Amino acid sequence: MWLNSRRFQWLAIPNIAIIFVTLQALGFLMVMANPAWQFQLALVPEAVRAGEYWRLITFLSLPLALSPIFMIFALWFLYFTLNMIEGVWGDFKTTLYTLVSILVTIAYSFAMDYPVFDVHHFESSLFFAAAALFPETEIALFGIIPVKMKWLAGLTGVFVLVEFVRGSWADRFFLLAIYSNFLLFFGPAVLNRIKNWDRRRRYLRKLRD
Repeated sequence: MWLNSRRFQWLAIPNIAIIFVTLQALGFLMVMANPAWQFQLALVPEAVRAGEYWRLITFLSLPLALSPIFMIFALWFLYFTLNMIEGVWGDFKTTLYTLVSILVTIAYSFAMDYPVFDVHHFESSLFFAAAALFPETEIALFGIIPVKMKWLAGLTGVFVLVEFVRGSWADRFFLLAIYSNFLLFFGPAVLNRIKNWDRRRRYLRKLRD
């Protein structure tokens, strides 16, 4: 399978969680020091074309939260999620999963001239992968409330769906771009589950009839 091809192993980044957590921590400190950094870090195609190439990376530093307490939780959750994924998939597949979302999002941003000022959906795409791999695992929400990952992922999915329905077409395609990693890696399995559920439902209906 191409996902395990040795030709692409050079893409593997060990402990990728540390990179994303570091980027987030730096972005948070910069925005706290000067709110103007919120724009300077963002992925703005027009600005990149003008020579501000750092935005191709720094948009990943856009802080997931602006409260120190919530940011600590967000950093822990990001590290926890990526480590769970990497523990099952290894360095290469985990790196590939993150790169798909990042690169497709950048491509869409430039194709549609769509600026990116928020990356919480990127973190959600990582969480969806962890929840799909460990649906029964419980996490302490805000360090207090025990919740199974599958239920939290389901709730998050509802919010994403609502945003998809209410957003403009540009917003909808942005969501498809940033969640492209989950759709590519887990989409076929999700469709099979839906088909199996529908097949079972029709079979039970025939039995009742």
